[in-house]
Amino acid sequence: MQHDETTHVAVELRAAGVVILNAAGDILLVRERGTAGQTEKAGLWHIPSGSVEEGENPQETAVREAYEETGLRVTLTRFVGAYLGRFPDGAFILRHVWLAEPLPRQTLQPAFTQEIAEARYVGRTEFDALYAAGKIRMYQTGLFYDDALREAARA
Repeated sequence: MQHDETTHVAVELRAAGVVILNAAGDILLVRERGTAGQTEKAGLWHIPSGSVEEGENPQETAVREAYEETGLRVTLTRFVGAYLGRFPDGAFILRHVWLAEPLPRQTLQPAFTQEIAEARYVGRTEFDALYAAGKIRMYQTGLFYDDALREAARA
């Protein structure tokens, strides 16, 4: 049986990012500064991630965004998953997420300081408190964290 266009979901946007965990299982998050036209993001936390640019594949985006938002060069170690979401305007976005490890001897310092106010590791208790307070930017960030912990345990 061939499916037709009624079973297809048109995805207008693609994004990619990384989950970086430390030895304690804490997740590296970045806090948005809230740039012009995106002030609603100010103060919100998320994984290092962003839009897939023209000519990029999602893996390249994930590595680029990790550097821009944390200052860390990373190696992708395991694919965590692809997550379909929708923006308030109805546009669908497909987010690709990998577990990543920073290369040795680097300092955690966002390169894009005009967009990112802070990058730091957050433990589960603090993550849950930030989420409950509405300070985690995307619902899916909790899924990324849970799925990454499961993938890391399999490694």
